[in-house]
Amino acid sequence: MKNPQLRLVAALLFPIVVLAANTWMYQQQRQAGESFKFPIEGFDPRDMLSGHYLFYKVNYGIADEYGCPTSDIAASLCLGPEKRVYPADERPSTCTVYLQGECNANAIFTAGLDRFYIPQEYATRLERDIAQKKGEIEVSIDKRGNAAILDLLIEGKPWKEAVRD
Repeated sequence: MKNPQLRLVAALLFPIVVLAANTWMYQQQRQAGESFKFPIEGFDPRDMLSGHYLFYKVNYGIADEYGCPTSDIAASLCLGPEKRVYPADERPSTCTVYLQGECNANAIFTAGLDRFYIPQEYATRLERDIAQKKGEIEVSIDKRGNAAILDLLIEGKPWKEAVRD
């Protein structure tokens, strides 16, 4: 490209195309996946809110004997037929639904589902409800173990509906 105007147009369009493609892929992942609900709880009652993000700990319902085998490894949480954490490269073929994540230094499974964007005006109410263990997240998990948060639920209702009550 010798024309400087074409270079400028290409330079301006490239990030827009990449952003649009990323958004489309994320939306496809949300729609194509299987839906699961996991209870959540606040892990620091003094500061669950950072900016507009509500931070929480996800309870995946993993029994102690089926938790992380070691710390600091890539892992898969098998959700069916039994709920169990495996090193990512040792996940059995019988595990048809799984969530990709990692075992951290404390041998706790994490999958990057620990924050949710909320508008500031609802922060106090939602933070209180999460502290009272009324919250859960609805997650879509695709066939490759990628997860996307669909919604924050308070006592089984979408958070937008719960704050209106």
